[in-house]
Amino acid sequence: MQRDIILASNNIHKIQEISQILGSNWNVISAQAIDPFISWNETGTTFLENARLKVKAIQDNPATPKGVCILADDSGLCVDALKGGPGVYSSSYCGVEGDHQGNVAKLLDAMQSIPEAARTGHFYCLLLFVDQDGREIPFEGKCFGSIAQVQKGGHGFGYDPIFVVPSFQKSMAELSDSEKNSVSHRGQAMNSFIDYIRSRSMI
Repeated sequence: MQRDIILASNNIHKIQEISQILGSNWNVISAQAIDPFISWNETGTTFLENARLKVKAIQDNPATPKGVCILADDSGLCVDALKGGPGVYSSSYCGVEGDHQGNVAKLLDAMQSIPEAARTGHFYCLLLFVDQDGREIPFEGKCFGSIAQVQKGGHGFGYDPIFVVPSFQKSMAELSDSEKNSVSHRGQAMNSFIDYIRSRSMI
């Protein structure tokens, strides 16, 4: 039987990625499908705090069915030369929430003087699952790589066009969906989540 799970995100790319990874056993419902006007402020200083804020916005909404599972994802790009930045502020790095091109342009500008060997970093994903009983179970994933000097590839979103994955020697945006899911931070966190729900006969 297919289970419903509300994804605390309005990012269509994340919804598609997570739906592909979870497969047909789960019906992934976007936050906007519950309430077109739902919103939250990502004011946390950690990925976990932001994930909890998203979950709370779903839980507190009167349109949310009681006892439904919720999945919140907070992720970002952590660049070593920028002391871990933009990190938790990745989606609003340029000052405008969700402006992917603006964020990429600002990051490339900030990295102009950084030599090739020092352009290292990683994508980080914190996945917070809240089961039907309200229990929180966090999962995390990391994908290490380097920051390119120019954008390449037309897939993915966010910083994918400038993040080079060593095992493929391509940007994240040049990878197929299956290739990306096999190495990505979100894919790793999702695999841990799937192992968890499988061990509890939820899949």
